[in-house]
Amino acid sequence: MKINEFIVVEGRDDTERVKTAVECDTIETNGSAINQDTLNVIRHAQETRGVIVLTDPDFPGDKIRHTIRDYVPGVKHAYLDREKAKNKRGKIGIEHANVKDIREALMHVSSPLEEAEETID
Repeated sequence: MKINEFIVVEGRDDTERVKTAVECDTIETNGSAINQDTLNVIRHAQETRGVIVLTDPDFPGDKIRHTIRDYVPGVKHAYLDREKAKNKRGKIGIEHANVKDIREALMHVSSPLEEAEETID
């Protein structure tokens, strides 16, 4: 499954996991201390192809979502249930989620690449 929008994730491990689930481009926030440069990249991505935020279902992930939502209007949000993003030790993160669950979360908000490439006359 190819996704047109950029997917915003928290880190490198999240990028690796998401890219095993779908074919896409990602933007990493490098944690909850998201900086102005990253917000500018996300804004530009939203203006060009759109953005889907897929952060960990925890407090820092919610903080990142709110920061992005306030700075970049119109971004889409994909959500994973905490239980689906939890490893055996109880640690929560997108990198621990099942590939099928990631696909399902993204399918509800993404534009398939074939649709996104169509032009409007």
